[in-house]
Parts: sequence; structure tokens; C-alpha cells
Amino acid sequence: MIQRDVLMRQIRQLGQALAEIVTSGQTGRPQVVLDQIDEAVRIHLDGTAADLRTLPPETLLAMCEDGTRFDPEAAQTLARLLNVQGEAHRERDEEEKAGACFGRSLLLYRRLLHAPDAPVSWQVGTTVAALTDRVESLPIGDDVQDALDSFRNGTDSSI
Repeated sequence: MIQRDVLMRQIRQLGQALAEIVTSGQTGRPQVVLDQIDEAVRIHLDGTAADLRTLPPETLLAMCEDGTRFDPEAAQTLARLLNVQGEAHRERDEEEKAGACFGRSLLLYRRLLHAPDAPVSWQVGTTVAALTDRVESLPIGDDVQDALDSFRNGTDSSI
């Protein structure tokens, strides 16, 4: 249980770092944003942004589990981070990397929408719609596509 508590704390700290990245006004400078995301993931999750972008869907979703409970705050933090990372890759015309980020972000948001006690704002619906459009036009990988299809078909066992 202590290990899971540490992960949840690290994800919350990652959320604070993400807020600083977003408010630092580095839009239009995708390499700076990617470097800041990579540093934040390294510091708070002991990994890299590439690791997060390539995690198998089940592992990514498991990161948001706190015991038997789905943690909406963790899912939203990781989804926002992947969305910002995807935007930076898209600005650099890195379609595969952008698609990988957007697909995983959409997966987390869709899981978030299925959480009965998740505080979800109308902005999440808007974000999901925008991500859906992006995911349809970018390569996202078969594993992420399969996971998204499971949510769409209601066959995912984690919901």
C-alpha cells in the first residue's frame, strides 16, 4: 500500500509541474515544452516522456488505480500531460509520437468518464471530442486502438 501511496503522490506532484509548464507560456516552442515534460516525468515518475508515451494501455490505466479504486485525479493529470506532449509533437510534425500521446490521453479521458464518482467538467467532453478527431487522423498503435475500441464497445473489464 505504501508503494501505491508514493505513486499517487508522485502523480500529484507531476500535475503541479504540468500546471507550471502550461502556464509558462512556452506554446510555440515545442522543444522547450518537450524538454520540460521529460524533466518533470524524470523527476516525479523516474522515467522519461517517451516511456509515458509508449506505455501499454493496461499499464497506463493501472497507474491510475489506487487499490481497487480508480483515481480520477491521477487519470486526469496523466491525460493532460499526454495531451500537452502530443500538441508539442504535432507542432514538430512528429505524427507517430503525437498520435501515441493523443491516443493514450483519449484512453485515460474515456476511462475517467466511466468513473462514477469522478468530478468531470464539461471541458473534458470538449477535450474528448478534439482528441477523437486527432486520433482518427494520426497513427496511434494497435494496442491503444484495441483499448479504445473496448471502451467504445463497452467490453473493457476495467469499467
